[in-house]
Amino acid sequence: MNTIIGLLLKDLYVFKTYRKNFIISMIIFIIIILVASIETNMITPGTILFLLFFGMNSISTFSYDEAQETDKYILSLPINRKEIVKAKYIFAFLNSILALIFGFIISLICTLLLYNKSYNLYEIVCNLLLIFTGISFLICSEVPCIYKWGAEKGRMQAVIIPIILLLLLGIVFIFLIALFPNLYYFVTSKEIYKFIPILTLITSLIIYLISYKISLHFFKYKDL
Repeated sequence: MNTIIGLLLKDLYVFKTYRKNFIISMIIFIIIILVASIETNMITPGTILFLLFFGMNSISTFSYDEAQETDKYILSLPINRKEIVKAKYIFAFLNSILALIFGFIISLICTLLLYNKSYNLYEIVCNLLLIFTGISFLICSEVPCIYKWGAEKGRMQAVIIPIILLLLLGIVFIFLIALFPNLYYFVTSKEIYKFIPILTLITSLIIYLISYKISLHFFKYKDL
């Protein structure tokens, strides 16, 4: 456990090197969210951008590690590859949770201040959890690509593979709708809101677990 904590602290120190730019970017995003909410009378698009930028922040640590050959140095210590990969995923997950919390606060403030109306707390939480699951999918699609091809060489694959996976999921969904027509009415009904919290959390955990296993397999046999 101490090893994992140490690796997490290492990524936090990396974050400190560009924290000023990150804070400035966050302020700009918040302003964009407020302006977009006023113009479109919708909060969700701005919140998606905020969560995406915040959540994907963990990916930037890979570029730093590759440039500094950090993994090669870490492996010279009594630390194994499994711990390195595990720490990266824990950092990404915690970063996404933090983004989710900030997204909830911003959505709540926008609802109260901009629209001056009562809010449905459960609906806000459900929408944010759906966005969180989507961002988890993007992160977990990119990380194995980075472990396979590297942070720089794997940029194209990190863009293409999530798109391919989304297309495949779309095809599977269409196929399921064709087989079970009632599924469409259930997915688009308000009844599904009852299951969104548990479904999104379970789905996100499964996505992280599968991605972790794939990344560990790639990194295990990677020459540094």
